[in-house]
Amino acid sequence: MISFKQLRRFFVTLGLSLSLFSFNPANSWAVMNQFISQPQPQIAFMNRAKAMAKDVEGKAQEAVGNITGDPKDQIMGKAKQAESKARNTAEDLKDNMKLKGRTKAVSKNIEGKVQFELGKATGNRQDQVAGKAKQVDSQARNTLEDIKDQFRDIHN
Repeated sequence: MISFKQLRRFFVTLGLSLSLFSFNPANSWAVMNQFISQPQPQIAFMNRAKAMAKDVEGKAQEAVGNITGDPKDQIMGKAKQAESKARNTAEDLKDNMKLKGRTKAVSKNIEGKVQFELGKATGNRQDQVAGKAKQVDSQARNTLEDIKDQFRDIHN
């Protein structure tokens, strides 16, 4: 059975989410048009969209925590916003750097660290394991790039 507290939390979250979207629609549409108008691969667009969604979700959860006085919601909201910033930073690195292999490694490492720390903060073992796996993948990518660089140096 759904408790009154759960029902109230749902409607508060729903109301805050709707108010966040309608708060400054001109700015939201300008950002979306910027993403759509740039010739980016579909994956990069989806990563940016996920980061934007995570930011909105974090702001809504933090607002719910502020209203209800629940420190867990406040912390989780801030963590989601930090994850969003890290995802956007990783995408900026991908966009600005020409070293695609190294960029993938760096972004995967940042993503893994954020996911690990988020899992650590929430106590979610799956996020911690997935974050560590991404960091190991990043190390493997960097090793592969080092091998490629050495191979190029030998043949040049």
